Formats: sequence, structure tokens, C-alpha cells
Amino acid sequence: MKSDSTTVIFDLNSFNKIYLPYLHNQSRYLIIYGGAGSGKSVFAAQKILIRMLAEKKHKFLLARKTAKSIRYSQYSLLKSLISSSGLGEYFECRDSDISIHCNVNGNSIISAGLDDVEKLKSIFGISGLWIEEATELEYRDFLQLDLRLRGKSAFYKQIMFTFNPVNVHHWLNTMNLKNSVKIKTTFKDNQYIDKEYESVLKNLKSQDEDFYNIYALGEWGELKNLIYKPFEVIDEPPQFSEQTETIYGLDFGYNNKTALVKIKIKDDNYYLFELLYKNKLTNSDLISELKEFVENKDSYIFCDSAEPGRIAEICSSGFNAHPALKDIKLGIDFVKSKKVFSFKENTGINKEVLSYSYKQNKDGEILEEPVKFNDHLMDAIRYAMFSYSKIITGFNIRTL
Repeated sequence: MKSDSTTVIFDLNSFNKIYLPYLHNQSRYLIIYGGAGSGKSVFAAQKILIRMLAEKKHKFLLARKTAKSIRYSQYSLLKSLISSSGLGEYFECRDSDISIHCNVNGNSIISAGLDDVEKLKSIFGISGLWIEEATELEYRDFLQLDLRLRGKSAFYKQIMFTFNPVNVHHWLNTMNLKNSVKIKTTFKDNQYIDKEYESVLKNLKSQDEDFYNIYALGEWGELKNLIYKPFEVIDEPPQFSEQTETIYGLDFGYNNKTALVKIKIKDDNYYLFELLYKNKLTNSDLISELKEFVENKDSYIFCDSAEPGRIAEICSSGFNAHPALKDIKLGIDFVKSKKVFSFKENTGINKEVLSYSYKQNKDGEILEEPVKFNDHLMDAIRYAMFSYSKIITGFNIRTL
């Protein structure tokens, strides 16, 4: 594979075989959907990097509902693949504006969220697009992105979608896009899947059939038995004074995502700010993130009590960290009893709340226990709200 005078060899063994027939697919819309852990996003990133090196005059756009979420998803994945594939000399990754530039031919990858309409409108000359978590987008969002892909180009233009098929009524399922190809895959198609995560997906069958069908089998579905109503999403937070109480909830992860949520409490209302939603974080990495995100080290941080060693290390770094109360039922009841506000930027929170469900056994009986999947931000929110009210303010949850 040649790009100018430089020959770059990609090991095809690093690709999941199911995706290889689509490596040179030129449809305008390449819809890659299915179960979790199927390697969808990895393939999309691999295809972009190959085109960046093999073709000229490219400007690829990474898009999601919000710009902030791109940094920890598509951009992070592309950086990781560049490093692991030994391609560092060919690319320059610029964290400042979440862009990647090809040193061989001047091609570039830029990013934009649907929350920054003015920036999006000013983007021209796009030759390719990758929309991650495409079900976050409304149809009018898609139309705005589709308009970016126009004009003459030496090579084919393509929009790639990657997503889990959570809602059978979503426009991506009900609308037939012309000149499109769909690929449905599951974790069984991913020869490189983490075995622990594979076990998590298989275990969904014993927790909830709907979750298993969507996230393991990749079938379009509709989740039932939701625990919370969607949090009310507002455009701007109210004015907070210096005396406004600020607390944090922290759910640990490594293969699973680490989740950090800041919550401001005003007039008995709770305002959520999603700060961190990222996997592969060591405790040292996490402490560095806390130093960036936690404004005041005296603020309470309520953490997953299952990992006391990690909490102790965080405390030794000067943070006011505490093990959270783990009574799930009472914690959920408390969150339900309060007015909770979110924002458009909280893409992880707004997505998780729509799939945070009670288990349902094979007999159809609904259990008062959440499905343990895609619940990290929900746990962090519950840790902070319930623990602060019970431990710090002495609120008696049993009076609800």
C-alpha cells in the first residue's frame, strides 16, 4: 500500500475477518451496528487510517452529539491504533483541537459535535465522516452532517455510522437510506474481545432477555422496566454561589468505564455534570484526572466501596474521598424522590438513564435489582446523592 514514496504495510490479521469485505466498500452510507464488543468502532477507525495513508486530499470529520465525547471515544481510539500499529511517524495527533494530521500527504481528521452548530456550519471540504453512537442523533442532526459531505473529491465520499440498536423505533431502523450498506455484528465476530467482557455479555442472558438481545445479539429492541424517568435536560445551569454545595460520585473501572460525576445542589435540586467516562484508567491515571476535574479537594467524593485500596490512595493524594453507601434500593428511591437536571453535554448520563433497567427473570417477574450493564454513571450519581444526604446531612431515607 503506497502513499507518495512511503510504503505502509497493514497486517490484515489485525482486522476481524467479518469486516474485511467492507474495507473498500464505497457506499455513501456504511451502517455498522450490532452488539457491544463486536469491534465496530475499531474497524471504522482502521478504515479511516488506511484511507488517510492510501489516498490524497482527504479531510475526515469525527462527529458525535457533543464535541467533548469525541475526545474519549473516536479520537482516543485512533490515537491508540496509530501507536499500536507503529504509525506514529506518519501522523501528528493534536490534543488541543482534537485533530490528526498525516505527515505523508497533508490529509487531516477533524472533529465537531452537534452541540456547536456554528462550528459545524463553517466546516467545508469534508470527504469522509464517522458518526459514533449514531443513535444519539436526531434525524435533523444527521441531515446537517450529510450536508457537509459535498463537492468534488478524488476519492469516494462516505459516512460511517457505528451504534448499538437500542430503540427499534429509531430513524436509523425505520428509514431506508439509498446507496447504503448495513453490517450487523456481535461479540462472537470479534476474535480480539476481552474475555472478561465476553463473560459480562453472556451473563446478560440470565439478567434480562431484552438486554441480551440488544447488547449481546445486536438485535433492534426496546428496553423495558426503566428505573428512572429521563432526567430533565436543560440548556444552561442556574447561577451558583460560592456556598453552593458541590459533591462528586466516582465509580471505578478498568475494562469497564470509570465514571466521575459532579453534582451541584441548589434549592434541593440536583444538577449533574459528567466529567469522566473512560476505561483503561489506572489509579495513577485517575488521580491525575481528579486533579484536573475536582475544583476543591475538600469537596466530598463518594466512591465505590468495593475498592477500599483505591479510595485510600485517592485520600493520600489529598482528596476528601469516602466509601459510598451500597444500599441500592434505598439509593435508587432517594434519587427518584429528587428533582434531577442534566445537560446536553452529558451524553453518557443521558444515554445510560435510557437503558438503566430492573432485571426481569424468565417468568416475566420484575426484580428490584438493576441489570449490571452500562450503569457506571448511574452508580456514581447514586453514590453521591444518597451517601451525601444520609451520611453528611443525616437525612433519613426511610421516611420517604
